[in-house]
Amino acid sequence: MNNIPRSDRPDTTKIYEHYGAEEDYERIKSGEYSAVDYKIFREEDLKEATANMVGFGTAKSQRIIIDYDKDYGWAMAKRILMDHGGDKG
Repeated sequence: MNNIPRSDRPDTTKIYEHYGAEEDYERIKSGEYSAVDYKIFREEDLKEATANMVGFGTAKSQRIIIDYDKDYGWAMAKRILMDHGGDKG
């Protein structure tokens, strides 16, 4: 078995670090965020991936942050669930 990374797969740890996951972790620890969901996608898939709330859907109130550095090769979307929303009643 070969553990050499393939060029068609991201090194997710490096991408999380590149886009500031440590800051998100601190916000979770402090209670500012309840959780953060991540999606990693190729730079060339940015346009398609950002359609429909970056694939997270629209069933819940949420903040979507798209981190993108031109020519980095990978982009990341973060979803933070929000407690506010429309009238439920």
